[in-house]
Order: sequence, then structure tokens, then C-alpha cells
Amino acid sequence: MQRSSSSPTTVRARASVWFTIGCLTGSTTAAAAPPLTPAPPITTDLDAVQVQAERYDARRDDTASRIVVDRDTLQRHGDTDLLEALKRLPGVSVSGGAPGRPGTVSLRGLGAGYTQILLNGQRVPAGFSLDSLATDLIERVEILRAPSVDQGMGAIAGTLNIVTRAPVAKDTQRLTVSWADAQGRMTPSASWRQSRANLDRDFSLTATATARAFLVEEHGSEDAWDGVDAPLLHRQSRLRATGRRDSVSLSPSLTFRTSDDTTLSLQALVDASDFRRDMYIDWDTLLGPALRTPHYRQRTRLRLDQGQVSAEWEKKLQDGGSLNLRLAVDGNREDYRFREQGQDKAQQDNLFDRTDAQLHVLGGTTRVQWTLPARGRHTLQVGAESSMDSRRESRVQQLHSSPNEPSTVSDLSFNARLQRLALYAQDEFPLGAHSALYVGGRWEQLQTRSEGRNFATMRHSTSVFTPVLQGLWKRAKGKDQLRVSLSRSFRAPALRSLVPRPYTSTNNRPLNPDEIGNPALRPELAWGLDAAWEIHGREGTQGSVGGYLRRIDAPIRNETVLRDGRWVSTPVNGTRAIAWGIEMDGRMPLARLFRRGPDIELRGNATWNHSRVRDLPGPDNRIEDQVPFTASASLDYRISSRWSSGLAYTHRSGGRIRYSLSELDITSYRRELEAWAQYATERRGKLRLTASNLLAQDIETGQWRFDEGGSQVLRNTRRSVPSFRLQWELSL
Repeated sequence: MQRSSSSPTTVRARASVWFTIGCLTGSTTAAAAPPLTPAPPITTDLDAVQVQAERYDARRDDTASRIVVDRDTLQRHGDTDLLEALKRLPGVSVSGGAPGRPGTVSLRGLGAGYTQILLNGQRVPAGFSLDSLATDLIERVEILRAPSVDQGMGAIAGTLNIVTRAPVAKDTQRLTVSWADAQGRMTPSASWRQSRANLDRDFSLTATATARAFLVEEHGSEDAWDGVDAPLLHRQSRLRATGRRDSVSLSPSLTFRTSDDTTLSLQALVDASDFRRDMYIDWDTLLGPALRTPHYRQRTRLRLDQGQVSAEWEKKLQDGGSLNLRLAVDGNREDYRFREQGQDKAQQDNLFDRTDAQLHVLGGTTRVQWTLPARGRHTLQVGAESSMDSRRESRVQQLHSSPNEPSTVSDLSFNARLQRLALYAQDEFPLGAHSALYVGGRWEQLQTRSEGRNFATMRHSTSVFTPVLQGLWKRAKGKDQLRVSLSRSFRAPALRSLVPRPYTSTNNRPLNPDEIGNPALRPELAWGLDAAWEIHGREGTQGSVGGYLRRIDAPIRNETVLRDGRWVSTPVNGTRAIAWGIEMDGRMPLARLFRRGPDIELRGNATWNHSRVRDLPGPDNRIEDQVPFTASASLDYRISSRWSSGLAYTHRSGGRIRYSLSELDITSYRRELEAWAQYATERRGKLRLTASNLLAQDIETGQWRFDEGGSQVLRNTRRSVPSFRLQWELSL
């Protein structure tokens, strides 16, 4: 629901507006009746008055809840990596990955599988890496805390829609070059963007290139006790990983205006990267049985090509409606080389592993949406969507204990396919002068088929109906408003989780098991309630306090069991879980508190999350990978027309999570402080220096396994150091 109203900035301006209207009304009335006597002309000098309609704000004006973060906000702190910018957004948390590998993004602290990630409104394919996306490629990020039927209802925690840059109606060019340093490893990057505008078409092209080197150092300990707490095992480990990741991205965009009422938009994003890592791990067993391979080296190379191409045609109909057709193709290809070499305590070779794998993921989506002509106050939309995602993976492993022994060859190839068909309808209408309602429903059918070596062909089909109801109420006076949403959503198992193909581990043990899928997994279904009180004040002041509740049926968690002499972890469905939380965010210029204060803008957000899994004992029986608390605060200081600076602090809590009957995860607390300064030159240039991770807090993680026979604890500490980045930007 959009609203347009006058927004005078001072009391004097408001009085002047009403005085001007009164003068115009008075002169009109006087013209209707001739004066009895002529009057001399009267001249009155009035102050200049500017009447401006309020700028459209999706968060304030839309009935369906949506937070839109524009490109300027994403690049406020000079981030060139999208993942670094996302961690400051309300309710968003970024968890660390394997050494040198990107982390995962989630909303409301829930694991990545509960958050729907979209790229230009399209689900990203399996294996898609957000780490390769630069902020220069992004136009905006949309956060949908409550689901909407046109975006898809596979979003129990919410939806994160990443929109790439579209053409602008003017000719522009911009070049950005940056150089970062962390632990003596350099990360140069460059970005170039060009836009061209014509009468009937607009074109833009963004290109980025990054060469990121890394060093990871980690030490750990592993201890075990029997049932009476007598020590059985004490082992120490040291890890060192070095490598680099080079990537190149292209994002062209073209918009045709074939007529006054018809538009054709073409968008693409293509990314190619090369990841290399060399990792060494040494274990020292001081008490208990020694490992078979205490000296281990792993070399990894991953070549990843990924992209998305879409075409969207929209026509405005004569009766007031519109027709929208969207076609999209996306996919990624991975070429993976994995080499392992191990030695025993006497430095004799006892492990040679040569694994070559290829992964091909291809998906296509067709969507048609019809906006019916307005009938009274109603805006009704109906649509249909069909998609197919295929995953083809080949993996050949050659394994032997010494150069003189024959190797064991395994071919673990498989193919999987997921088909979706959805029908939906949504309506948005006002209930009165200060309230509006959004109601929608989506029926979706999912069909999976997988086949491969060493397992039979499997087929599975399910369908779900997911309704949603969102309401918006605005106060008659002021700019406060209340949002409430009731919805049903779901989480479908990933294709990889359904395939019973093993992924083996080196030095197999309870805290380092093999992994295998479960074809009997069922989708998770959830009912959700969201509510928020929002304040939209003058001079950009905003604030929001709200909460959410989710009742999740058949939550997926992992169980580790001993099978044929090896420890194996497999996903299973539980009974029910409850998740709830409180979230708040806001921004405000310091001038609202101190009229003569410096030009400083304050921003902050915090989200507190909690959950309970019914079929696990407490007190730490939370949903796997849930982050209990996230918060960020920033201060941006405009010193002069050329100089600006700022500070940003982010906090991510950790603790223990009991995700199975006999296992706990110990997640790390993260506290990061950043500072930056920027100088704007006379010739449209900007020079920025950023210092990140100034607190240099080490990352501590762990696992804890326990049963009647005793307990075992694994703890790891990863070294963390500050980093510095120098960035230069030139606009032409």
C-alpha cells in the first residue's frame, strides 16, 4: 500500500503552506463577488515554500513485510565482498566455513537450509557460492521475514532476495580498485561498470575480478573419559592451510521498451573461480590409542563456473491489468580434484587417496503472472510456476595404503532430478483509511528422482498448500504502524541429503564420521506468526521492535551411528520443534538528539533467537546450527564535504547445541570491530582505508559426544588477525 503526503521540514514551512492555500482560496472567493469599492493592489512577500511528496519506502508503504537494503548501504563500509556486507543487516548471520571456504548465510539464527536464498527472484542452484559475488554487482538486497506466495514459501526463517544491478537512465562509468592485506596475504580486486541509455533501450555491464590469498592456522585438542570420568584419551592437533581463490564475474543487463506499455528485460550473471588449498594436519597422541594416520596432507583444487540468465516480459493491459512472463536458466559446474597423503607415527606412507569429481547442476524456471484489473480496492494477482533442477555427479576414488599395494577404485556416480509445479494467488486491499490486508495461497508439488551406482532408483512425490495472511495498521496521527503475519511454510530436503551415497572420512571416529543421505527424509512443515511495531520519523529516523514464532513439524537433524565397523552420520526426521525470537533495528541521525551535534548517523540491530526440539532432552536441545544472538552497531561521521569516517561493531553469540541424543556442537562467539576513513577528491574520486577485525578474537569451536560408556570432547581454536584494505573509486 503506497502513501503520498506532504512532508514539510519545519513548522515555519508548514504554516507558509497553509497561508498560501488560504490566500488562493480567499482570492477565488473574492472573484465571485465584485468589490463594492476599488481597492489598491496589495503586495505580500512570502518565504519560498517547497512541497515534496514522501519518497516511496517499501518497508513503510508495502502491506507485505519487506526490508530493502540499497547498494549505498551495502557499500557504506567499503565492503567488496557481499558476505561481509550481509553480516551487518538486521537478523542476518554469516557462519564460517572450512579453511579457505566461504561461510553460510541464514536469517534469525537458523541454519542455511531454513533460509530461502534468491537471485533476482529465482532460487539459486545447489552449490551456488555467494562468496564470489562482489557488492558492485548488487543493486539491492531484500529481506522478507514473512513469506509471500509469489516468491515461494520454502522459507521457514525468511527469504533473502539478492537483486543484481539493472541499467540506469543515464550514461555512467565507474572504476573501483582495492588492495587488502591479512597475515601477509594480499587480496587485490577491481570492478568496472558502464551504463548507456537510449530512447528505447538501456544497457549496463559490470565486471569484477578478485585474487584472494589466505592462511589458516588452527590448533585443537581431543579428550575422552570413561563412565566414571577416568581419562582415556588426550590428543593434540595442529592445522595449517594456505591457498588462494581467483574469480571473475560479468553481469550484463539490457532493457527494451518496445512500446509505451511493453518492456523486455534481459539479465545475466556469470562467475568463474579457481580455488586451491594445501593443508597439513599433525596429531600427537599423549594418552590412549594412536591414530593410524597422525601426519596428513590434503591438496584440493576446485574450479567452479556458475551463472544465471533470465528474460522478463511485461505488458500493461488496456483494462488496467498487466501480464508478466519470466524465463530463467541457472546452473553451476564443479571440477574437483582431491589428493590425500598420510603417514604413520614412524613417517612411513600409509594413505594415498586420489579423488576426481565433477558436479553439474542445471535448472530452469518458467513463471507467468497476471495482475487483474482493479476491482474496487482489490489488487488481485494469479500465477503459475514450473521448474526443474537436475544434479549429475561423478566421483571416482582410488585409495591404497602404500605405493606397492593395489589400489581400491570406487565409482560413486549418481543423477538426481527435482521438479516443481506451483499455482498461487494473492490479493492486497485496504480495510480503511489506516489499515490494509495481504492474503495469498500457494499450492506446490515436488517430485524427486535419483539413481546411481550401488543403490536402486528412488522416486518421491509430495505436495503442500501454504497460505499466508499479512496485515498492516497505521496510526491516524504520527507514523507508527503495526504489522502482523500468519503463514505456513516448508523446507524441502536437499537432493544430496536424499541420496544414499557415502562420503568417507580420514581417521574415522565418532567425532569425524562418514556421511550418507537418507531417501526416507520428509519435508519440514511450519506454521509461523510474525509481529512488529515500526516507527518512521523525520530525517530518515526508523525503528522496529518485533518477534516471531515457528512451530516446525518433522525437523531434520543428524544422527551418528556405528555401521559395519565405521561411524556414519545420516539425516533423520524428528517429531516437532518450536523456534521463537525477538528482533529490533533502527537508525537515526545524531541531530535528532543534539541539534548542533556533528553530522553522524547511528544504526543498529539485534536479534535474540531460541528453540526447543521435542524429541531431544534439554537444556541445549536447540535446532542444529542456530545462532542464539546477533547484533551490530555502526556510526557514520560526515566530517566535511570531502572527509568522512565510521565505526562498525558486529556480535555473534555461540554456545552449546544438542542436535542428537548423544552429540553437542560448541559454536564460537564472534566480536568484530571495523573502522574506516574516506576522502572524496574534486574529480569524482574516493579514497578509502578500512581496518577490519581489530579485536582479533580467535574462533573457538568444538564437539562433544557422550553415552553410558563415557564422553569425548573435541575443541579447535583458529587464529584470527586484523586486516587492512585500501580502496580507490573513480566515477566518470
